[in-house]
Amino acid sequence: MNRNKRRPPEKNRHMPVAVRCFLWGRSAGRCEFSGCNRLLCQHPETKQMVNLAEVAHIVGFSKDGPRGEAELSAELVKDPANLMLLCGLCHDTIDDRKDDYPVARLTTMKRAHERRIETVTSISEDRKRHIVLYGANVGEQSSPLSYLAAASAMFPEAYPAETTPIDLEMKNSAFRDRDATFWEIERLNLVRLVDQRLRPRLAAKEIAQLAVFAIAPQPLLMLLGCLLSDITDAVVHQLHREPRDWRWRRRREVKPFKVAAPTTVTGGHVALVLAVSATVTDQRVVDVLGAGVAIWRLDAEAPDKDFLRSRDQLEVFRRLVRETLDRIKARHGEQATLHVFPALPVAAAVEFGRVISPKADIHMVIHDQNTAAGGFVRAIELNTTRTAARLA
Repeated sequence: MNRNKRRPPEKNRHMPVAVRCFLWGRSAGRCEFSGCNRLLCQHPETKQMVNLAEVAHIVGFSKDGPRGEAELSAELVKDPANLMLLCGLCHDTIDDRKDDYPVARLTTMKRAHERRIETVTSISEDRKRHIVLYGANVGEQSSPLSYLAAASAMFPEAYPAETTPIDLEMKNSAFRDRDATFWEIERLNLVRLVDQRLRPRLAAKEIAQLAVFAIAPQPLLMLLGCLLSDITDAVVHQLHREPRDWRWRRRREVKPFKVAAPTTVTGGHVALVLAVSATVTDQRVVDVLGAGVAIWRLDAEAPDKDFLRSRDQLEVFRRLVRETLDRIKARHGEQATLHVFPALPVAAAVEFGRVISPKADIHMVIHDQNTAAGGFVRAIELNTTRTAARLA
């Protein structure tokens, strides 16, 4: 494409200021070519304020131009419905390859871009959320967290309060959950980053609401939730497998859960199984804690890795966790230690931690499924006495 080619003389292409203002407003000053979205008031490298915008015609400027029509070109030359705001590169593209970009295709691009801008800008000021990203290695896999994917998942319900996330991830960690020091290193890192990057801003009331996106072993997700607590207003997102994104689905029928209490209390260990994304048998708990353990269960009727699809489902899970923890404390006493065996979607693991009442709930030991170790292993403790001191 020849960027030095002559456009029609400006006097033949003069566009009224009102029309140009209309185009800038409808496009939010961004290139309307699908997939470009370039900001047209700023140089991409120097960041200086410059005007990179060109007004392009969908039906050609003249009957002999690209997509020109004898009866329509003169009539539509200044009609905003026939004009697109483009960067120079995209303007050249649609004119040089006019057969690839017919009127119908450009009209679709324009409508889609302007609809998106209208949707985003219609979100009210009180719906901004600060994005929190937290990741830790799961087995051999590192966490695939992305600010852009997170921001996209919030629309149109809310929008990012800032152009960068509050990042709680330990970058380029070589530690894996099979390593003896993994849990303590990751625990300390998470606590310190929350103390440094999040807690002061919450205390100063700089943050009204959080949008939480996390991928990590479940004990760490529960710790994250416990550090956030349910005092902090937060929307916790779930990474879905099909299609793969973080966007909550629309309201749908809530799939059922089952809560089961032990028939007898032996005075031995107390366990809580949370089997939502996969089945966890009682025998796997006995293999860790020995015979005579009192096992409580909160199960999905049909455990599935993609079980959690809507926030309604997550709200039901939160309520059942709260009720079950109250029942466990009433039955086994405030001095008991609760061993938790989770198989949960990531959002449910975070919300489990947020449900915990730092000053009221019993001490918990969170176990993690580790295939290399042959089953569940003791991972971290949620010592609610120390957590309460941190949150005070």
